[in-house]
Formats: sequence, structure tokens, C-alpha cells
Amino acid sequence: MPSQFEITLNGFVNFLRTRGAARVDVVTRQLTQYTEPYSPARDFYRRIINAMVSGRRANDDAAICKAVLDAAPQYKKAHYESVVEGWLKLLPEFTGTRLLPVHTGRWHNESVTVRVTPHMLLAFDDGHKEALWMYVKAEPLPAADAEAMLWLAREAMPEIHAGATAVVVDVRREKVWRATPDGGEYGAWLEAEANGYKFLAERWEGTQI
Repeated sequence: MPSQFEITLNGFVNFLRTRGAARVDVVTRQLTQYTEPYSPARDFYRRIINAMVSGRRANDDAAICKAVLDAAPQYKKAHYESVVEGWLKLLPEFTGTRLLPVHTGRWHNESVTVRVTPHMLLAFDDGHKEALWMYVKAEPLPAADAEAMLWLAREAMPEIHAGATAVVVDVRREKVWRATPDGGEYGAWLEAEANGYKFLAERWEGTQI
């Protein structure tokens, strides 16, 4: 059953990594953004991620990424260069793949629904499929964040593409995670964190009345 609060995978993982009173600011900022009209200014990396997806679709990764890089404003250029450099080095792991339509899955508990949408769904020649989440920020992706993303993605995978493997890619560091953590304790931890998110979200809602 859908929960009262629905957030993105990145939004929930950002909450998980935050500690103490700063969590209030994270929840407040997220819920405020969800009630505001969409602004492209919040999607600093959207164009270069779209270029990576388009490059895979056309099997012309370097040319398409370079075109977007060349057209990038100066304040984005160095960041985009680092992303493209890392992606082109990683490509041997993903060349020869076909891009499949992407669907959104959801992980639910009684408190929160986490919306899980991969950037790419790739089909390999041997028949296996991988759903990729591309992390492109300047700060390294903590292993704990990657593991949380993998666990939530696996839980949502039946809606995304049954049988596909969740893959998290820290593009700039050329690091790929595929091993999903398991065990009841991990799931129980995420359930408890979702309950904590709901508590803070309900407090925020109460201040808006």
C-alpha cells in the first residue's frame, strides 16, 4: 500500500547519511522542493547524464558526450569533463549492450514510499540485464550509500524489470557496485529509518497548517 510520504531514492539515501539535528533540514528541504514547481536549476548534472544515456542508445558514447561537454557553460565544464572521462573509461564493462525502456519501481513500508528509477536498463549479449544508477557528484560515493541504494533497488526490481541486477556506478571514481547486502538486520534498519523520516515529515507538515 502506498505510504503518505513518497520520496526519491537519492532523497532517502541523503537522509540515511545525515545525522542528528541536520536531518530536520534534510526532510524540510526535500518536502519543500516536492511542493514547488520543477526547476531545471536543481538538476546540475541532468544534461550530462542524458548524454550518457543517449550515447549508449546510439552506440556513439564519446561523440554525444563530447557534444554536450562542448556546449556546457563554463561553471559546469570541469565537472562534466570529470564525469565524461570516468564514463568513457568504464564503458568497456557496458559496450555491446542494448538500452531497454526504463520503468520506476517502489519500495514501501507503512511510513515511506521510496521511488526507484534507474538511469539505464542495459541488456547484454548473454541475456542478462543490469539496471544502472549513475552517481556523478564531485564527492566520492560512500560505500554505505551504495549498499543502501542496491538493497532498495533490489526490492523494487520486480516493478523495474524482473530479473535485472541492480548496479550503482560512481562514475568519476570508475567504481562499480553490484553486490547487494542481505540479511534481516539490514532490512530492519531501513524500516526503522523510514519510520524516523515519517516522524520528521509529520512534524514539518504540522508547522504548515
